[in-house]
Amino acid sequence: MTKGRTDIRFLILMYALAFILLWEWLLPVIELTDTEYISVFLYFVAISFLFGLLRMRWWLSIPLKIIYLFWSLHYVFFQTAILSRETVSLLINDLLSNFGIIAAWNWEVITNPFRTVLFFVLLWMTIYLIRHWIEVRKSILLFYAMTVVFIAVLDTFSSYSAEGAIFRIMVSGLLLIGLLTISRISDRHGRKMGTGMFAAFSLPLLFAVVCSSAFASFMPDRGPVWADPIPFLKSIVHGEGIGSGSSVAKSGYDTDDTRLGGAFSQDGTVVFRATVPKKQYWKIETKNTYTSKGWEQQVVENPPVTYIPGSTLVEDSEYLESDDVLHAEIAIKEPLPYLVYPYGTSKIHARTDVLLKNQEETGQFWAMKDGEETDLESFSIDLIEKNYSLKALRETSMEDYALENEDFSEFLQLPGQLPDRVRELALTITGKEESVYEKAKSIERYFARNGFMYDQQNVAVPKGNEDYVDQFLFDTKRGYCDNFSTSMVVMLRASDIPARWVKGFAPGEGKANSRGKMEYKVTNNEAHSWVEAYIPGFGWMPFEPTIGFSNMTGIEYDLEFDMSDPEAPEMQERERPDVDRTETPVKKDEDNSFIAFFKKMDKFLQENAWVGVVGIGLILFIAWNVYKHRGKWIPKLLINTYRKRKADWDIYTKQYKSLLKQLDRFGFKRTDSMTLSEYAKTVDRHFGGHRMGMLTEAYERGLYGGYTSHDDWVGLQEIWEDLINRSSC
Repeated sequence: MTKGRTDIRFLILMYALAFILLWEWLLPVIELTDTEYISVFLYFVAISFLFGLLRMRWWLSIPLKIIYLFWSLHYVFFQTAILSRETVSLLINDLLSNFGIIAAWNWEVITNPFRTVLFFVLLWMTIYLIRHWIEVRKSILLFYAMTVVFIAVLDTFSSYSAEGAIFRIMVSGLLLIGLLTISRISDRHGRKMGTGMFAAFSLPLLFAVVCSSAFASFMPDRGPVWADPIPFLKSIVHGEGIGSGSSVAKSGYDTDDTRLGGAFSQDGTVVFRATVPKKQYWKIETKNTYTSKGWEQQVVENPPVTYIPGSTLVEDSEYLESDDVLHAEIAIKEPLPYLVYPYGTSKIHARTDVLLKNQEETGQFWAMKDGEETDLESFSIDLIEKNYSLKALRETSMEDYALENEDFSEFLQLPGQLPDRVRELALTITGKEESVYEKAKSIERYFARNGFMYDQQNVAVPKGNEDYVDQFLFDTKRGYCDNFSTSMVVMLRASDIPARWVKGFAPGEGKANSRGKMEYKVTNNEAHSWVEAYIPGFGWMPFEPTIGFSNMTGIEYDLEFDMSDPEAPEMQERERPDVDRTETPVKKDEDNSFIAFFKKMDKFLQENAWVGVVGIGLILFIAWNVYKHRGKWIPKLLINTYRKRKADWDIYTKQYKSLLKQLDRFGFKRTDSMTLSEYAKTVDRHFGGHRMGMLTEAYERGLYGGYTSHDDWVGLQEIWEDLINRSSC
């Protein structure tokens, strides 16, 4: 990147727009994988662009980036003192172990720290290319097109919703292309575009792009004219559907779960809309009997309980006395056999001409009118969010089940032909944990750390005597929510923890409606299954093992973690809800905000004061280098400053004095006995010509003779620019 110097203000604007495009690349990567800490990568992008703006030398910028990369690995993965012997040893051993893995072409077992290093390197290379495209080529069209294609493909073929991303990409990308085109045309004609001319070209562009994009986003959407071709394309690619003689199931809620597995196509039909302050999991029913191929519900012996709409559904007085009551309004768009309801439901409000029925064993609710089942087009729910004490959860033990009055036999059921390796794996995962809660969490975390992948297409169906869970855990490691949730229930039961399979809907896509309230659009694509485990003293508690989905359970972190225990601080991080991959990205929680980041940084520096000392030393070193090379960047700044001002005697006086200071920095020391004319001859002897003499003559005539007018101030300014540029080399 040596093709000329670009105006610093122009670069700042270009880098800011490029930062937005790179952000759009990072968002889906973070959401669709088990990668967290997006702020760590965003800071790296910002630092890289900042180093570019400062024109920092490679021998300084590369070590600083490596130091940041090392700190990032420590911050995310290691709970030891930074730069301690233990940390360095762990990091080196981890990195070296991966070279053997790569040499053996066993890419799936590469460790997460090494994956992060590779991701940083890829990000580093991408930033360099972007800088090259902006500063040298002055064309970002290739990167913009790649961004559009990347986001469009993810929006089409994954659970990532790019509705907001498309708007941001269109605005920032088109602005970037337009502004670079203006700069390229200016360079082609050899003209330096001033601020006024640049604004005259760029402001209409800005207005046109923003207004057209905003107009397009607010225009009513007529919907597609033709049927969605994606399911057809997927069926052809995967050898299913049209052309293969078999059908691909559509996503959505289905009462028949006796045979699980196989691919399914997306269905964006809206099932219901829910107006609720916070996103919720929408429960429909549970099932208790695993058959090795799917799920069934044993015959229910108890009659359903009848409720009058608006009556209280829960009996826990402590639960009901909470002041944190939320209100949800549900508008049904497609009929369902049962009502959907969130966790913490305390009351269901519906028409007064119906009665509500609840089958407690299955969790199903439905409406009855005149002795027959009826559909409700709308109803509302009062719910109370429950927070669990992490300290109390971690004090639970397997012996506590003897104190419960319930019969858990149906929730410990497993088929007789369940392969032994499934039981052995479950006991291996949970064996090192003491509390019931930690045993359940260890299984929940297992999938994200052991090479499992979320996939809606390449999903196997067990044949013959194959077990659905065994096939997923040991053979394919690929599937969707049914695979993950069923496997967790089976492993919980194999560990003697009562568990049941839950069906319903994920939160859906949320937007503020016309009343300013959050409204979630839940489609057939959000049909979902998860897990409930019985925790002694707490009852049935939801767990979310599926990669890419977040656990909505409220956890109160009331533990004092022992930082010497590597599992304790990891627990503190892992308990935070992940991003819900089924929704459009929204504003992050405080844990991912800049404020929370600086709070953590402050705490870290208090515990590792020497890191702050080293950081201050680095800052002072950078500041010293900036000051040391001021003779190179100050002339450029002066030229840029004085070009904007009208040339006259006052401006010329300041220019001449600044030139004297620059020459002094360059090495021409003027003694007290040396006149300006003598000093000018010394300068001209070095640079050749009579530039300094001409400038000095004009300065002395004005200073001593009062001749403050000149016929060619512009010419003098050009001579001054040439001389001060020479002194900056």
